[in-house]
Amino acid sequence: MDYKINKKNESTSELKIKINAKEWKDAVEKVYNDQKGKYSMEGWRKGKVPQKVLENTYGNTMFWEDAITEVANNGYRQAINENKDFDPIGTPSLNVDKVDDNGLELTITTEVIPPVKLAKYTDIEIEAPIRKYSEKMLEEELKHAQVHKTTDKPVEGKVAANGDIVVIDFTGSIDGVEFEGGKAENHKLELGSKSFIDTFEDQLVGHKAGDKVDVKVTFPKNYGAKDLAGKEALFKCEIKSVNEKVVPEINDEFAKTMGNYKNLEEYKKDVEEQIKYELESENKRAEEDAILQTIIKGSTVTLPKVLVEQNLDNIMKDLEYRLMYQGINLNDYAKFTNTTVEKLREDRVKDAEGLTKTKLVLEALVKAENLRVTDEDADAKWAEIAKIQNKSIEDAKKDANPNAIDRMYSDILMDKLVAFLKSRNTIKPKEIKEHCHCGDHCECGDDCDCDDDCECDDCKKEKKSK
Repeated sequence: MDYKINKKNESTSELKIKINAKEWKDAVEKVYNDQKGKYSMEGWRKGKVPQKVLENTYGNTMFWEDAITEVANNGYRQAINENKDFDPIGTPSLNVDKVDDNGLELTITTEVIPPVKLAKYTDIEIEAPIRKYSEKMLEEELKHAQVHKTTDKPVEGKVAANGDIVVIDFTGSIDGVEFEGGKAENHKLELGSKSFIDTFEDQLVGHKAGDKVDVKVTFPKNYGAKDLAGKEALFKCEIKSVNEKVVPEINDEFAKTMGNYKNLEEYKKDVEEQIKYELESENKRAEEDAILQTIIKGSTVTLPKVLVEQNLDNIMKDLEYRLMYQGINLNDYAKFTNTTVEKLREDRVKDAEGLTKTKLVLEALVKAENLRVTDEDADAKWAEIAKIQNKSIEDAKKDANPNAIDRMYSDILMDKLVAFLKSRNTIKPKEIKEHCHCGDHCECGDDCDCDDDCECDDCKKEKKSK
């Protein structure tokens, strides 16, 4: 078999395949031998009818179509195996240029992975956003734990104020007609939390247990449920109780409720270690992401439409699966968010393009540095997987599906690539300025006003100082 690869443009190539008369005859004969078992004729047992007899009866080209497919598939595989730069993608198209008893000539046209012009990826200096441990982080974690352990209790005769929790029954209606989802009993609502629309919570302030209150609100124009958006509603509410928060003091007794701790110091030490461990992992990811994004952003490549569409399909499937686990189908989600499935897909095209470029650049880097998964690499990974699954290595291999194995090899290659890039470049830490104990942070600097909407004490102090 002779073949030649012609590059039409960056994203399309032609594979010309040519075989002589003998090779063509052998290909047709192979198809006959594969298929003869299904033929029978008078005077011949099933599967024993000679090739010539069948061709004389049904036409001498009866096996040609399948023989052409066989030759095309073999030539396609051979070209891929023998040419590292021939990376076809998508579904190829086949054209028969010439076929007769003297041989066969084919042209296979296919989209190919285009060349990637890699940015400089060694001996560069890259800034990575790094967060450093501070006592403030420990304080914040303790406050989160305190909130988690906070309870509430009814206080007889108490007048509801912001910060209190009211237990209410309510029924909502529009123009006298109750609407779906507008009714609840014994619902706990923290006043001032802004978890209900408009001024709902404000209208309950100043009332006591036993009071019946008509709450009038207007749904936002962009409200998810179209039949409620922008409409005025009446909620008939009955306050069952006004509860006061019971906030535990952070002390030794509190620490004992959080686990097997002897005292507060022991608990704080454990929390500190957890924070530092998480910061170390977060900072490591930040370094890796910074170096990869710098190289990906600086590299150029023509994005094949077929790959973008494949990645877009995967993104949409992922969205559909996540919604399914919440008991929502994609069409209902689109209606609820006042959009269409087509618009949801359109909104994710940029993500698909970014994912496509990332994959192509990473593959080009792996190829440029000739990175490979060795037997030792695979053995170490299998041992790690077996330990996590509490199985023998043999059982872990036996139970793994092909997709999981492919992911394992991809993970090994990715780890090797990241290790190589980190060893050949300088990563300069760029410390992130922590603005407030609400957990927000940014990289804008001291003049940042990103937290203007935050009402935590630190942000209020910062606003006053400005």
